[in-house]
Amino acid sequence: MTDVLDREHPVVLTASPLQRVGAFALAALVKVAHPEELTAEQFTAAVDKMTGHLLVTADVAKAADAGGFWLSASYMLWPNSKINPTARGKQSPAERQKLIEQWRKVPDRADWPGVPCAYCDRPACKWFGKVDIPLGASSEHRNTTAPGHGGTPLCYPCVASLWAFPYGAHLSGGRAAVIHSWDDAFLGPVTRMAVQRTLAAAQAPVAKTKPGPYARELAVLGAVRAYGQRVHSGVELIVLSNSNKEQLLQTQEMSQPIAEWLRSTTTRTDRRAGYQALVAAQAAKAVPGEAFLAKRAFGDPAGILHRTAAYLLDRVSATGVLQAETAGLAPLVYSYCIEVLNMDEKDVVRLRDLAGRLAALLGQDSRPGPFGGFVRANAKGGDLYGWFRSQSVQWLLKTRPAGMPRTLLPVQDYRLLFDDERAWSHRRLLVFAVMEALVEAGWQPKGSAEELEDIADVAANLADDDKN
Repeated sequence: MTDVLDREHPVVLTASPLQRVGAFALAALVKVAHPEELTAEQFTAAVDKMTGHLLVTADVAKAADAGGFWLSASYMLWPNSKINPTARGKQSPAERQKLIEQWRKVPDRADWPGVPCAYCDRPACKWFGKVDIPLGASSEHRNTTAPGHGGTPLCYPCVASLWAFPYGAHLSGGRAAVIHSWDDAFLGPVTRMAVQRTLAAAQAPVAKTKPGPYARELAVLGAVRAYGQRVHSGVELIVLSNSNKEQLLQTQEMSQPIAEWLRSTTTRTDRRAGYQALVAAQAAKAVPGEAFLAKRAFGDPAGILHRTAAYLLDRVSATGVLQAETAGLAPLVYSYCIEVLNMDEKDVVRLRDLAGRLAALLGQDSRPGPFGGFVRANAKGGDLYGWFRSQSVQWLLKTRPAGMPRTLLPVQDYRLLFDDERAWSHRRLLVFAVMEALVEAGWQPKGSAEELEDIADVAANLADDDKN
């Protein structure tokens, strides 16, 4: 081995997420903490171990047979490569073994192309294409090398990292799902766990099980909440297929603030207590709560707040009482608004103060109608401004608790609800805060089933707002 491979530590991390995951997977295969700590001997041992896993398939007739894990995966990862050529059925196990060994060995130094690696700028050992690395992003960008073009130049450690990334992925349904982060301290243990799962899956009997809703997003949520240190970067979910039937590369990111906040729901006592209620609030008829929480954490962070408020209202209509769990959710909801939705803490305090005044006003009437009217005014299509205009008069006319101001809706609060870019989230937070204040005051709605059903309609409207 020469040049790159003669270095004491041949693997470096690059700007490619897949190469980074693969580098950490290489390290995990030989029980090294960080890929840049791999010695040349350890790197060679890791590559040999991967080659050994592929050689097991030489004696396998079909991918579904025992020992066919990597043969099955190869159609999605490395189509038309030496492990799965068109003529494979006519080859003997010895011929298959020889082809696999040739495919994965270091190219002769005399054949190196004399160009830098596309990932790390070190000398490339070969031009690589679809049989080694995922190239295309979709069916509009075919995963093939253009005529007259050699492919992508890569050094041996970088292409070996790309061969290794599937060990750090979850392989199912013809796709590979990878968790990546620019936070190396997080990426390391997450990848090590994935490697352990992949090695175990490769030894297990082939079994086809249908994953639950948003299973990949849920896996990221689980990894984040299981992590024992602060998350310093966003967490990406990369789903890809390199097969001849489907060229796919989809990436979505859970931002650093929400990843760190979700992790805090396991480390902080005040937030742990309300987590299960938060999970229950996110559920839909066909989607478990934690799965929907994971999905919204990626694509709709504000929807977590909106859905929580709608859920609590729905519980009021179902049970006829304001839920005590509202108070348990308070530390989660307020911290979420500040840390994830970037609400200013002083604005959250203002909304809670406003909620206290509204609870004092609404709590003077035990009928559910006035409370439902307030919530309906907060929904899209509701006239919240008109509601405040009429209620401000009631605030002046009715008996106010001692120490409360004469003005129900100060100018600063008006701006939060009507002129701020986060106005809809502020309104959802206000609904939650009013329910919390009413629970603390001991208020419960008293009325007929028809009147309580009116609150159910309001909750459904808020849920529809969330969906839209």
